[in-house]
Amino acid sequence: MQNQQVSKTPRTGMWFILFVCLHVAAWTLVPAMVRDNLPLDSIEGTIWGHQLEWGYDKNPFMNGWFTALAVWLDGYSGWMLYFFCQLSVAASLTAAWLLGKKIMPPLYALAAVLLLEGIQYYNFHAIDFNDNTLELGLWAGAIYFFYQAMRKKTLSAWLLTGILLGLGMMTKYYTLALIASLGLFVLRKENRAQLKTLPPYLGLLACIVIMIPHAIWLTQHEYITITYMLKRGSAEPSWMNHFFFPVQFIWQQFEAFLPALIIFSLLFIGKRPLTATPPLKITTDDKAFLFYAGLGPFILTALLSLIMGIKLRAGWGMPLMTFWTLWLMAMVTPRLSATKLYALLAGTFTLMAALLIGYSVAIIDSSDTSSANFPGQEISTTITQRWHDTYHTPVTYIAGSRWISGNISFHSKDHPAVLMEWDTVRSSWIDINDLKKKGAIFVWDISAHESLPVAVSEAYPSLGETTVMEFEWRRNTHDLPPIKIGVVFLPPEK
Repeated sequence: MQNQQVSKTPRTGMWFILFVCLHVAAWTLVPAMVRDNLPLDSIEGTIWGHQLEWGYDKNPFMNGWFTALAVWLDGYSGWMLYFFCQLSVAASLTAAWLLGKKIMPPLYALAAVLLLEGIQYYNFHAIDFNDNTLELGLWAGAIYFFYQAMRKKTLSAWLLTGILLGLGMMTKYYTLALIASLGLFVLRKENRAQLKTLPPYLGLLACIVIMIPHAIWLTQHEYITITYMLKRGSAEPSWMNHFFFPVQFIWQQFEAFLPALIIFSLLFIGKRPLTATPPLKITTDDKAFLFYAGLGPFILTALLSLIMGIKLRAGWGMPLMTFWTLWLMAMVTPRLSATKLYALLAGTFTLMAALLIGYSVAIIDSSDTSSANFPGQEISTTITQRWHDTYHTPVTYIAGSRWISGNISFHSKDHPAVLMEWDTVRSSWIDINDLKKKGAIFVWDISAHESLPVAVSEAYPSLGETTVMEFEWRRNTHDLPPIKIGVVFLPPEK
């Protein structure tokens, strides 16, 4: 009876919508207003999205394609990329809310979702549109529809699960950790009967069909993304790797989750009893689901590193925590009331405001070389105009380190294709014969200790004279040294 009363008071659905809308609006507008330049991964995504391929040198195609859509929608202004980041966050929060309501009273589901605002993966780290940010929404959606598939056994739920897992794989291969966790849940004795029906296999087929074009692309491009993934996780062989890397990863994720854990502990303050009385009626199977789907990928990642000594990256934890607070709420349930929820809402909105203010101040008064204050627009305009004045033709190609060349490509009105690191393997879309015919701008960041490789100079003997250009950082209140850019033109053929 108490659960029924709790679920009706207060209007949890209204508060959830208000929270998500405010989060999306604030974390879209503030970065768009205070940043003068896109983050590194977003710039890299614009390089990939300049041409729609079935894969790129670091990841499959989803990141590049969605970035292309964003810059097309906003006319290369950049704000849509911040919005896309928050749409992915909103999708993850919505999946947690919808799943939470099926497992526990809405009051508790809402509290669990609000706790996520304290995790950096849903605020500071979710302003750079990349594979990790995109995984947030795809993983959470796949888990929600997988729950529906396991409970309702409908073909539509299995197909949606397969589609989202397929799209997740085409965002980042790390989605294999989620697929493995969900597979282990299906293999539980209570769930094996599903494997005797057709819908799970149709969902698997949908997942595979989505991956086929990329698989074909891989065979044609020397398996470049797999090579990158293996290199990214490699380290000097040592028995210490098997302990240091997983422990480091666990500690990094604990640090990220700690603010939510602290806020959760505050929910136990108040009159006794401190826990829900009577206890919430959450089934053992639902608790098991939250464990397998929520914590499973994290545990499998740590175990894989323990066994194989793989080097793990802290950012890989970004899609892992969406359902951790729900699992925590199911296992150790505080006694909640409308008063406590309102206090949690007030605290959440206050925390959001404090984070936004802190983020803005850190950028506006940055004492280091933040990408937010990089003069990408000025660099691009100056170099593009120099090309126009010299050759009176549009810039079709630009070559060099991807941060500098990507910024010039994004901000230039010509939006040239980028030959990243002067490497046609990494930039398979570049036709070198056409590049030599139409000419190109070669750039490198001297202040970042970059230089024009000798092999590149020898490969393009018609390169002109090198010019060194200097640009001041935006909001340079701490006397940061200027950015020095090396520029050389490859003239178009007459």
